[in-house]
Amino acid sequence: MPPTPIRSDRGDGMTERRDTLLRVRDLKTHFRTEQGKIRAVDGVDFDIKRGETFGIVGESGCGKSVTAFSIMQLIERPQGDIVSGSIEYIDDHGRAIDIAGLDPNGDDMRNLRGNDIGMIFQEPMTSLNPIYSIGNQIIEAIVLHQRVSKTEARKRAIELLDRVGLSDPQSQIDDYPHQLSGGMRQRVMIAMALSCNPRLLIADEPTTALDVTVEAQILDLMRDLQDEFDMSIILITHNLGVVAEMCDRVMVMYLGKVIEEGSTVDIFYNPRHPYTRGLLASIPQIGLSARLTPIEGAVPMMQDIPQGCAFAPRCPEAMPICQNDPPMFYPSAAQRAKCWLYSDEALTQHVE
Repeated sequence: MPPTPIRSDRGDGMTERRDTLLRVRDLKTHFRTEQGKIRAVDGVDFDIKRGETFGIVGESGCGKSVTAFSIMQLIERPQGDIVSGSIEYIDDHGRAIDIAGLDPNGDDMRNLRGNDIGMIFQEPMTSLNPIYSIGNQIIEAIVLHQRVSKTEARKRAIELLDRVGLSDPQSQIDDYPHQLSGGMRQRVMIAMALSCNPRLLIADEPTTALDVTVEAQILDLMRDLQDEFDMSIILITHNLGVVAEMCDRVMVMYLGKVIEEGSTVDIFYNPRHPYTRGLLASIPQIGLSARLTPIEGAVPMMQDIPQGCAFAPRCPEAMPICQNDPPMFYPSAAQRAKCWLYSDEALTQHVE
């Protein structure tokens, strides 16, 4: 039995009534390598509602983080580029700003990246500059985007460090990253991401490498701050237990594509795609001695994606049509799955 989603009270009925904050359509982000073109994100569509938590899950290399870096316009160039699609951020005045069309280093993108969209990166020690105190790094972001004095920015930084749970922010503001524990560094990253009150927070594996106690504290903190600042959150993780606890809706990715999307309750209790079912079957259950059921096979190399359905070589329910023809989305109410199992033609063929 999968983990029980605890946010089911914030299901589709409520999220559908909220305004859209971010609208992504046919996003394609590719990288050029010596081995060939890597379609890291290949035709991704999704919407983020105001005030909701949206989970993106999948195995390593499925395109979760590249999707986030595309939204932030932090793709490493010239090796990588957003080759097509749109990423529309809807501001508080209802204006749609296409992030994909902005200069990554231009003033418009810098302002959007700091003021409206914040990001918690996967590994704080590689994101925090080791030669500057944590206070200087937060103060720099506040001064750049809020245009206040350094004195006012320092006061704001201390308030943020206190808000994210540092025990002595007055003195710890002058500490360097190496002087802090992993959990404290993660709290600093959250404080930095929230320094300009963003409308959207992207959290890329925010609890990786943290013990379960610190993980619970970080997740509680994110929920509290979301309510306080009225933020939307994109939560990128491979931890389905975290998804069940935090998310309103979930998007499942495989080899750069969206293969299923729906409410957290639907995804956990009525998964439609065989890959989603495989992910859920591989979750260890407390008190059960049965062996885990791994997904057979290995994820193909991104430059050698199979024709047809990319998951077909690993799928226990694959049919002949899956080998040659890419599947379409088959919606069911608010849930959609990209799988031939739900096609009338394929169902008939499967029965035969």
